[in-house]
Amino acid sequence: MLGKKFVKLFLLILACFLMLFGYGYYKKCITTARLDEKIKMGRYQDALSMIQQLQNSLTFIVMEKLEKEDPVIAYNKGILYTLTENRKKASAEYRKAMETNDPVLKARAIYNNANIIASDMDFSTAAIQYAEVLKIDANDFQAKKNLERMRLGEQQFNTMFSPEQQEREDRIEALKLIPWGTKYKYSGEQKIRW
Repeated sequence: MLGKKFVKLFLLILACFLMLFGYGYYKKCITTARLDEKIKMGRYQDALSMIQQLQNSLTFIVMEKLEKEDPVIAYNKGILYTLTENRKKASAEYRKAMETNDPVLKARAIYNNANIIASDMDFSTAAIQYAEVLKIDANDFQAKKNLERMRLGEQQFNTMFSPEQQEREDRIEALKLIPWGTKYKYSGEQKIRW
């Protein structure tokens, strides 16, 4: 008799847990769909407030205690922070999203983080990140193009401070000091050919 009550109690707790987990997953999917709509309409602050409401809900708090932060939510927060030009928070959210096992989401998060790094003129780190994206998806044309840009930018940055570049600039400055044109005083009439 006691065994049957224990099994019923266990099944009731399991059913409640599954319902809570299912509701949380449903709420996350609905919020993600609405986020896409808000982003397309340009309502970034509304979208951020939707994510905050989702994260403050009881079901999400319970789910977060059981597992680490959801990478889809972190990725969407990263996109919103990028659109609102908060690069530091966006980069932190993309790094959280990179910890996923989903290769598509991971590649997108790495690519977006590399774009933020590239905008800060850190060409070598951005090139490393674009190379990681290409390891995941070798056919990503934008990552290939940006990797070439980063390598070219790094090369130009390195030659900018090279001794040859400095010598070339010194020669140009020296040529600017030489008087040209009508600055010379000369005798005689000008010879103009018609």
